[in-house]
Amino acid sequence: MSLSSVVLKTKNLNFSYGTFSVKNINISVKKGSFVGIIGPNGAGKSTILKLISRILKCDDGTIEVFGNDISHISRRKLASYISFVRQEFSPAFEFKVREIVEMGGLHRKRSFFSGYENKNKLEEALGLVELSDFKERYFSTLSGGEQRRVLIARALYQGSPIIIVDELTAHLDISQAIHIAEILKKLTDSGKSVLAAFHNINIAAKYCDYIYGLKDGKLCLEGVPHKVITSENFKLLYNSKVEVIYHPKNNYPVVLY
Repeated sequence: MSLSSVVLKTKNLNFSYGTFSVKNINISVKKGSFVGIIGPNGAGKSTILKLISRILKCDDGTIEVFGNDISHISRRKLASYISFVRQEFSPAFEFKVREIVEMGGLHRKRSFFSGYENKNKLEEALGLVELSDFKERYFSTLSGGEQRRVLIARALYQGSPIIIVDELTAHLDISQAIHIAEILKKLTDSGKSVLAAFHNINIAAKYCDYIYGLKDGKLCLEGVPHKVITSENFKLLYNSKVEVIYHPKNNYPVVLY
């Protein structure tokens, strides 16, 4: 891996809260790559993403974005590098879709709340997630998949080169999950970098370039999907027996439960 191509990396990252901890986490994300983190509930996937986004503060170790230690830069500067799509988003007030998307500009000097609106950028972001006709709809009236796409549009409006997605397929049916994964994959083709936590292993296998396996707060697996997603590794991570075959057309590993 060329060091110049690495846009995000963690070095010996440690964090603990009560009896839970993540230990010695070393993750790298290259420019234009789609990187996944898999593992059972409670393994620490969301915690790692929150540490990278500086929602949580690590106890030890470093997180670097484009060679910058995030503990030494402002939150505004960090927002210019990373956008974070949360697993849950329930605004306290009714907002229209375009208003939610425009909130992605809050790290800039002028923003939605100060009357700033970049219509071209708004249209571009909504167009990429195929929601151009939804901008005047209220966010609460949308389906789970549509809401997820709005949050991705907000990340695009933010303009950061790295997009972090917590539990990519949570609460989505298979059609919605595939749609969102395909949108993100297209973004990496255009140079964006994506780091996402997954519950759906088959979607991770199809769309990710590289996968980390996490269990009990520790990384125990990493590599390309063909190497990580095997029946032996599935038993290691999830303590379950499964069959792993290869897709007859696209040749990626598929877990048969």
